[in-house]
Amino acid sequence: MNFGATNSEIEKRIDELVDIIQNEHQKINAIKAADPDKRIIQSSILEEYKVLRDKPIFYDYLASGRGNGVFVELVDGSVKYDLIGAIGVYLLGHSHPLYTRAHLEAATKDVIMCGNLQPYTEAFKTSEAILSAVKGSKLEHFWFAGSGSFANDTALKMVWQKKAPNYKLIAFEKCFAGRSVATQDITANDGYREDMPTKIDVERVPHFDQNDPENSISKTIDALNAVWAKAPGKFCAMMMEVVQGEGGFIYGTKEWYHAVCKWAQEKEIYVWFDEVQTFGRTHKLFAHQMFELGEYADIVTIGKALQGCGVLFSKELSPRPGLIAGTFNGSVAGLNAATKTINFLQDGGFYGDNGRIAAIEKKIIGELNVLKSNSCSKKIGHIGGVGTMLSFEVGDAGGEVSKSFIKALFENGVISFTAGRNPTRIRFLVPVTITDKQIDDIMTIVEKTIHEVVS
Repeated sequence: MNFGATNSEIEKRIDELVDIIQNEHQKINAIKAADPDKRIIQSSILEEYKVLRDKPIFYDYLASGRGNGVFVELVDGSVKYDLIGAIGVYLLGHSHPLYTRAHLEAATKDVIMCGNLQPYTEAFKTSEAILSAVKGSKLEHFWFAGSGSFANDTALKMVWQKKAPNYKLIAFEKCFAGRSVATQDITANDGYREDMPTKIDVERVPHFDQNDPENSISKTIDALNAVWAKAPGKFCAMMMEVVQGEGGFIYGTKEWYHAVCKWAQEKEIYVWFDEVQTFGRTHKLFAHQMFELGEYADIVTIGKALQGCGVLFSKELSPRPGLIAGTFNGSVAGLNAATKTINFLQDGGFYGDNGRIAAIEKKIIGELNVLKSNSCSKKIGHIGGVGTMLSFEVGDAGGEVSKSFIKALFENGVISFTAGRNPTRIRFLVPVTITDKQIDDIMTIVEKTIHEVVS
């Protein structure tokens, strides 16, 4: 059965347009300095936008809508390497043909947004693809959400309803859950909820300690026992980012995860994995699968690289009617791209020990270690991360030097961002379409920038 306005002529034209659009984007294939005249235009627009939103944009950045893989063009005519991708949204890079086709196919439909009350086939196909990827686990259902924060709000409501009146939550130091009224209380950074009332009772325990791996299990379990002793039986769930994104790409060993999740299971509280940033980016489609944690997962939130957001949950956590709803499942183009992205990632040789994501991780970490051992000795500190979530420290890893570094790196042609505090790390969220040659070029720019910024 065909859906939308479709016939052989439309299908032919879509194929032709994909090729034509791709040919234009592929002209963006090297970094380039800004055009002085266009830079004035971009700065003028950004100044006006600053007034409209009452806050400046962090970078002098306004996308032109043209890009190619790891390259993005700005309105000022410059072309840069994009290693942050809207904080993890552009997993396939810019202008991937999959995205182009998803847009064009969506244009044949009669609406832009897919509603929750009146769904389209795209919502069904995306849900089916997501749940097929966790087949055999307890995760049998999926519900869409408007953002990562709202996905976490939905998860919180589900575990609260099932454990009422035991509403206390266990989370981890340095965690980030979002900035909604609910998730700002879970997020560990006090600065994100300045002058906000506290609504949620959260106890935070240490995540894996990368500086003391041998004692990490005992440190966390002792802390868990201590918070449990203060209010036994009063907790609903343990919320964990498998890899702490905003915290600095902190992650543990398989043994640590299993010990912590087993503790929660024994206490009969739900295990909730926040995979809004990790989804698609580690050695498996889900980060919890990489560490073989499927047996523990009661509820999982995802977003960003999916081109949409939502919650996977067990039958036990099925909410009663009325608890969760929402106007939108997502845009028709986003849902179409989500299904295509899942299939492409699973069939494209990206996962596993010998997959492309593992190869990207190995190459970037390897090249950073070469710099640390040679020309950038004593200027690079910790190097780490997993999959396409990679980070490193420069200088004293303070906030000021890290900010100066990423600003200089931006001017030199590479877009990154920071993560964590004390220490602050340089964060790369690398598109899976990056080539080894592009990695080499980027590392040359990283080396140059380190020498410019770090004395």
